[in-house]
Amino acid sequence: MSKVRKSILLSLGQNYASFVIQFIVSILLARILTPAEIGLYSIAAVLISFANSLRDFGISTYIIQERDLTADKIQSAFTLTLCTAWILALTVYLGSHFAAQFYHQAGVEQVMHILAINFLLIPFGTVPMAYMYRQMEFRYVTLIKFITNITSSATTLALAYLGYSYLSMAWGSVSGIVCTFILVQLWRSKDLPLTPGFKELRKVLKYASLSSFITILIDIGQTEADLIMGRVSGMTMVGYFGRASGLITAFDTLVMRALWDVTSPYFSDQFRKDHSMKESFEQSLSLLSIIAWPFFVNLALMAKPIVLGLYGKQWEASIIPLQLLCLFTLIKSPFMLMGVFMPAIGKLEQNLYQLLMRIPVRAALVLYSAPMGLLKVGEAFVISGLIESLTDFTQCKLAFGLTAQGLLASTLKSFWVTLIASLPALLLFLIDRRTPDMHPWTEIMICLFAGSITWLGSLFVFKHPIRQEILSLLKNRSGNK
Repeated sequence: MSKVRKSILLSLGQNYASFVIQFIVSILLARILTPAEIGLYSIAAVLISFANSLRDFGISTYIIQERDLTADKIQSAFTLTLCTAWILALTVYLGSHFAAQFYHQAGVEQVMHILAINFLLIPFGTVPMAYMYRQMEFRYVTLIKFITNITSSATTLALAYLGYSYLSMAWGSVSGIVCTFILVQLWRSKDLPLTPGFKELRKVLKYASLSSFITILIDIGQTEADLIMGRVSGMTMVGYFGRASGLITAFDTLVMRALWDVTSPYFSDQFRKDHSMKESFEQSLSLLSIIAWPFFVNLALMAKPIVLGLYGKQWEASIIPLQLLCLFTLIKSPFMLMGVFMPAIGKLEQNLYQLLMRIPVRAALVLYSAPMGLLKVGEAFVISGLIESLTDFTQCKLAFGLTAQGLLASTLKSFWVTLIASLPALLLFLIDRRTPDMHPWTEIMICLFAGSITWLGSLFVFKHPIRQEILSLLKNRSGNK
């Protein structure tokens, strides 16, 4: 478990560092480039986003979860990702002319030509990086991601300052891929074959095709609500709802991305060792719920000061949708790791069934509620969350025997800690309703301080399992000194 703990800390550290770097870069670029220049690059990036989601064709997940990974399977995986990425490179290059004509912007074609280079290089990093994840070599993974981020950011800023306009962001992206390519070749396992092969191509293709189809469905699921609202109710509703959902996805950016990186190879390793996957899921749920539940309950209670403090009074209409989306996410939270858990145990089909149910149900609910306003859309998400969670639970029960008793037992202590840790936010919420004159940032800082203290104290009062992780971390730090 100490290796997992260290891996999570490394992944979180890299994730936060990247978030800060990208935030700073976005501020500096906003001062160097015009909105039109940034917008032109954004159009080109969006046009190839679909190709980006398919560029490794599910090969990374395959290598991480494959129970019996042989040299032939690795070579076949490399062959498949090489063919896929190079076909996508050609498609992007040839399609750039039509995209430029459609938008009447010659710059779109230039940007897409440059970004097509990424697809030529990506295959040479996909397999070695996936193998590093499988072996849980997060020291190398973290360094590669961090150095790549620094390289890409520095290149973008330097070229923007030198007058390369929107092309600076395109070349910055390419420089990051080149950096990844070099570092991966430097640190990749020496016994890892990186030559094409075809012996196991059929088996790899079967898994990769299903994984890619799931990726496409995930992309559809993430955009369907905005597309429906934009068509039915206009861009204003999309803007308000986007502000609310943006705060929800902050949890994914700051927490879940790091956990997904680590838990996928960890679950796969446990599965290969014939460990009880029901027990692994319940343990991970206990640790995840103690972070997610207090976050979303406090975010819901503090929605008003957070929205007003961050965005201003003109975004007040986002407050109620944010609160309803917090409730939706709380309902869905027990199954946040399902997306990496099922592939890790060779049950990729379970995620497919869940998506095939979720997408039409949520689309129908949003389509019905969008003409009635933001409140109804938020309520539609809550209803969708209830239906989706029941479906998720059913899939987990079929896949590895999850029970309602196990679900409740693994989250009971998290419930009590969340209840206590949310009392400061609840008190501020009630005070704000009576005397709404307190400055938003004053409320936010009081809630952060008081909520953190009550959260930490409650962990030890209720003897939550995560307290052992905190004590182990403190012990290791004191021992290193």
